Amino acid sequence: MMKTNVAVRDGSITFLVKEYTYLTVFCVFFSIILVCAVDMPWKQANWFPFTTFAFIIGAATSMMCGYIGMMVATACNVKTTYLCGIDNYQGFEIAFKGGQVLGFVLVGLALLILEILILAYKPAIV
Repeated sequence: MMKTNVAVRDGSITFLVKEYTYLTVFCVFFSIILVCAVDMPWKQANWFPFTTFAFIIGAATSMMCGYIGMMVATACNVKTTYLCGIDNYQGFEIAFKGGQVLGFVLVGLALLILEILILAYKPAIV
């Protein structure tokens, strides 16, 4: 079971590296479009790309959450599989707690990044 878990974890990391490579290329091109279509530096004297910066931070946060989620899921899957062989209730309990940890970490991280952006943008907007 441990060899299978290592293979699944390694495969998930390989998948994420490939996915995030393509996603990074997309984010670069979309950021250029955002700068030209929304932020428009040629129309403002004191220019900062607020929209583009928020998009890049959001995309990076999403990638980080995907990585954390994949690592928590692969760690919980092997424990759940093992415990379901002993008792289904114990397996369900571990799976449920793994989902709780994942949910709280991702929501907490998203709220933290959002609060940092709000505090950073507040002086420029007000």
